[in-house]
Amino acid sequence: MSEQAPKRKRPKVPTSPWDILIASVEQIMEKGDWKESEKLALAALEEAECFEPDDRRLGITLELMSEIYYVTREYHRGAPVVRRLLQMYIRCLGPDHIDTGTVTHNAAMLYHSWGKHAEAEPFYVQALRIKKNRLGRAHPQVMTLLGHYIQLLYQTDRVKEAEELKSTAIQVSSGKFTRSGQWKAVPPPEDSTMYTNK
Repeated sequence: MSEQAPKRKRPKVPTSPWDILIASVEQIMEKGDWKESEKLALAALEEAECFEPDDRRLGITLELMSEIYYVTREYHRGAPVVRRLLQMYIRCLGPDHIDTGTVTHNAAMLYHSWGKHAEAEPFYVQALRIKKNRLGRAHPQVMTLLGHYIQLLYQTDRVKEAEELKSTAIQVSSGKFTRSGQWKAVPPPEDSTMYTNK
């Protein structure tokens, strides 16, 4: 997506093993070293599993992991992570919270990029409902989300539906996997087939 969210505020000096690992993951992700990022994110997840089941730190860890798996196209690994994260957001923030909508959109994008269109569509529909209700129909996030859904419709040979939705769109922009609330946007994997029409 096109919006930029501020990074999470951390203590100036990491105070726990989890803090140190997450800071390292973020630094290495910025360098594009995805294998090392994954290794450190898994270590951070091990630390986070010791926290309460819905601890914010566990959510941050899962969000980073789902992002890593999306960018590296390891969708089979990212899918259970993003689903677990989504269930956590639904429990903690509610099914209609804007951040729940963002994670739902990310789940849709992951399945869409994976080529699992039937699994992606309900996530798109749900994310559109949440984002339209919270932000309004003309908001850039809604337009981006709508653009992704329109691409799915084209790819599943539902041209008439896609054209009808497209006529309602004000703008359509390319997608980025977005971190909810406290994170900056991440570009989609290179050479993604998700954004091409049939």
